[in-house]
Amino acid sequence: MCVSGTTWHPQLPGWALEAGQFDGEVRHANSFRHMDEFRDKNVLIVGAGNSGCDIACDAAVSGNKTFISVRRGYHFVPKHIMGKPADVFADSGPNLPLWLSQRIFSGILKVLNGDLTRLGLPKPDHRVLESHPIVNSQLLHYLGHGDILAKGDVERLEGKHVVFKDGSREEVDVVICATGYEWKVPYVDPSLFSWKGNRPDNYLHMFSRANSQLFGLGFTETNGGIYKLFDGMADLIGRTILAQQDDAVTWAKLRARMQSHVPDLSGGIRYVASDRHATYANIDALKREFRNLRKHMGWHEPEAGYFNKAKQSSDTRMTLEAA
Repeated sequence: MCVSGTTWHPQLPGWALEAGQFDGEVRHANSFRHMDEFRDKNVLIVGAGNSGCDIACDAAVSGNKTFISVRRGYHFVPKHIMGKPADVFADSGPNLPLWLSQRIFSGILKVLNGDLTRLGLPKPDHRVLESHPIVNSQLLHYLGHGDILAKGDVERLEGKHVVFKDGSREEVDVVICATGYEWKVPYVDPSLFSWKGNRPDNYLHMFSRANSQLFGLGFTETNGGIYKLFDGMADLIGRTILAQQDDAVTWAKLRARMQSHVPDLSGGIRYVASDRHATYANIDALKREFRNLRKHMGWHEPEAGYFNKAKQSSDTRMTLEAA
């Protein structure tokens, strides 16, 4: 069972790997620990994902000058809408058709955020919900107050400067590349997983399509909170292992479904064509398919406290080992 996650192998742009002629510091966002690292420095954040936006806001507080390099336009979702966390606000509303949800949510964001191009950001090249959501309330504030300056794509590093593809340049001390990660499972023969867009393409994000005794947990990216779902996924994997060992009929039924069932996890959304979205799952579609699998197999949903017994056993074992 592979549960090592996806944020171990930093992915850097080509110009960052050829930074020998740069007088400043270039590193990946996974090395960032505290805003004091930027004290009195000119900082460039490359990438406007959630990590990049959060780090840029820290740099705006402690740095001398802060820039953020953005290649494409994004929709920015406030962390709270009408006093509720954005995902809670979305879940508490009626279950509307996708086209209507997109239209209403787009209107809400336009009212809250206005025209993002006034802040130097590119106009989004996709409709709302068609990309992994950027949930941040501070970035637009700092851009609006001049504490962060939006820049385009990076061309090269040169001496004390970063040169951008529009021909402009800025003097920078620290470059933080918030440019994602390679999804590697280095301890497993890659042929034992199927792959799509350099991501493990597991059935329901759990079961290897190439090897029935290989499982993955944590190789999921979705537009909602995933941690609660990991409990249910762990239960499904555990039930599958028990069926393989002890119940040939149940295992044959499950294996037939894995081989023939091709679920649509997009939720009807046409996601941006990128590696990041190659195996991306809509949270509602993923939950629905988990329920469908349980119904098909006659397996109940885990109830609150389901894993307490296992946790207590683990705590007891650690206590005995310490003694």
